[in-house]
Amino acid sequence: MSVKKTLEFLRRPGEEREQTEDVGAAATIVGASDPGCVRERNEDQFVVASLERSIHVQQCGYVGNDGTKHTDVPTGRLMIVADGMGGQVSGDVASAVVIDAMLQYAFSMMPWLRANNAGDERALAEGLTQAVQRSQQRMQEVAVRKGMHGDMGSTLTMGYLSWPMLYLVHVGDSRAYLLRSGELFRLTRDHNLAEEMVRMNVMTEDEARSSRFASVLTNSIGTSEKEIRVELHQVELRRGDKVLLCTDGLYGEVPDKDIKGRLMHVVAPDLVAPCVQSLIQAARDGGGRDNITAVLALF
Repeated sequence: MSVKKTLEFLRRPGEEREQTEDVGAAATIVGASDPGCVRERNEDQFVVASLERSIHVQQCGYVGNDGTKHTDVPTGRLMIVADGMGGQVSGDVASAVVIDAMLQYAFSMMPWLRANNAGDERALAEGLTQAVQRSQQRMQEVAVRKGMHGDMGSTLTMGYLSWPMLYLVHVGDSRAYLLRSGELFRLTRDHNLAEEMVRMNVMTEDEARSSRFASVLTNSIGTSEKEIRVELHQVELRRGDKVLLCTDGLYGEVPDKDIKGRLMHVVAPDLVAPCVQSLIQAARDGGGRDNITAVLALF
């Protein structure tokens, strides 16, 4: 299904947000990564995290409060996948730098943003865009410090959950999917030449899957001075939704209909981890020509 149709579906008006319970805090989110069957190194990275606010009282003027730690319930959940490029050691360095930069932003800002009003949502969108731009600057600095030559870079697909809203930030050709009511929706666009050719009606989506142009990225976080195009999406989730983030090593070997079939069987929290492993194994069975990473959330 096209991204355009996906976003129209997810923006249907007239539905109230579910506010009575923080389903996101109790969601089951599991990630895994595998080098695949061909490559020696795994240049993919992933993160699953909870964000919370806390204060530790070290000294206090009234009795009984010294050493008290006040911790809020998790204010949000974080899911990230990043696919490094550059070969040898630089690809995994690139994806690690991107992950670290986004975690630093999340640590410093996101626990304090409830993102339940227009002002917070604008601040979040601006902050995410700036964090991606800073990750590119940090990658350039790391490359200089380590004496790395040639281009290196990374994709980034990140979901920040503040129930019931999921905020996606995306650069490159990793993907975010949503399974809802038996339908699989792709939430992100592939920033590669094949996808651009599909949009121009030069080739079909099936042809793009096996095209050599699928590996030619038109947008990534890297050491070049090229400006990054940060794709942002906002999705209102519902109880029972499943969200999958993955690198191209998974969807390049496993067709969408097979991804959908496996996600359909996830009907309980204890089935999330086995599903992630089955997706990775399916990609290996399909050839495993690239590193394979998946993060799956059940709400």
